[in-house]
Amino acid sequence: MMTSRERVRRALNHEETDRVPVDFGGSRVTGIAAVAYRRLAAHLGMREDIRIYDIKQQLAEPSHAMIDRMGGDVVQLHRLAPSTGMAFMGLDEWKAGVMVDGAPCLVPRGYEPTFKNDGSIEIWHDGVLYARRPATSLYFDVCPMPLARAETPADIDCYVWPDEWSEREERWLASEVKRLYEGTDKALFAGLPLMTCSFFEIGAVLFGYERFMENLVLNPEMMEHWLDVKLEHDFKILEKFLAVAGPYIEGIQMNDDYGAQEALQICPSLFRSMFKPRMKRWIDFVKARTKARIFIHCDGAIEEILPDFIEVGIDVLNPLQTSARGMDPALIKRKYGKDLCFWGGGVDTQSTLPFGTVQDIKHEVRERIDLLSAGGGFVFGTIHNIQPDIPPEKILAVFDTANSGL
Repeated sequence: MMTSRERVRRALNHEETDRVPVDFGGSRVTGIAAVAYRRLAAHLGMREDIRIYDIKQQLAEPSHAMIDRMGGDVVQLHRLAPSTGMAFMGLDEWKAGVMVDGAPCLVPRGYEPTFKNDGSIEIWHDGVLYARRPATSLYFDVCPMPLARAETPADIDCYVWPDEWSEREERWLASEVKRLYEGTDKALFAGLPLMTCSFFEIGAVLFGYERFMENLVLNPEMMEHWLDVKLEHDFKILEKFLAVAGPYIEGIQMNDDYGAQEALQICPSLFRSMFKPRMKRWIDFVKARTKARIFIHCDGAIEEILPDFIEVGIDVLNPLQTSARGMDPALIKRKYGKDLCFWGGGVDTQSTLPFGTVQDIKHEVRERIDLLSAGGGFVFGTIHNIQPDIPPEKILAVFDTANSGL
């Protein structure tokens, strides 16, 4: 039997493993909603203090006991404050809180929700509204758009990044590396937040989606400048992060959703002129400091730019959204499986998991493992996060089937 770390490492080297490696909740894009996690733990008779580490997405941090129960081979190494743009919510201090359904949990001490009369929840800090959860939603929308009125490169230079490195984070990260690397046999995955690992997606957050897309076409000089400033910001953080974590991690996250369900969100020529060169520099910087594989989370219909991903040094594609146009898993494995590993794609969270039967789920899991694990290069996981309404029986069908090999 291989250890989890060996299993993941061999899969990422395109080598056969004793069984397919499994990711249960090991990243912010292969995670599980806290509500679903609580129901799963109760169903299994496991009593836990459930921690919500990503307030925006309401994701639970799986316990090591739960990861073992689900056959997981991966644990997530965070930055101190992974919730998008909310650096005041560090994971080194916790307090009692409640989930969106009112159940008790633990939340970062910096999380101070304001409950409104209409049922919505707001997150304020130092007089700024950072996020809002409408009464009918299960997630928070990030509110500040600090670059929405930027018009010149000088306006970009005035922006103060909210997630600068600190001695507090360095001490905490070193302790987390020691706890996870020495205390488990799991593969450590560096789950970087958007502020440090994204260009396109974080741009839509900082400028606002509409303004961001307009600026890419109408104000390219400013946007080229912003991309270079963003890259230099990332380098400063990555230098510090990798000095501590680099020798111990198996994968490190980039995060940019260039695809929508039916097509790319921007034309390939714009991607190649603006974003691809910065991705290449980011990847080269990281690969000079760690042997970890470069993992990109990029949803949607992106087949057209997969050769570009390979060219700049992407090693791992997540999630392989098989329901998007042109993303047939057999086709993608055949065309790109020698160059790309696939992490996720094990079951469709848009259709099969919420709407299929337990038997439908088991069938799809077996089918995807047979297809994607051939010759190595596959880490099993769901296509994005397990949503709050998924019952325990379906979650167990996914992971028990993946681990059984049947």
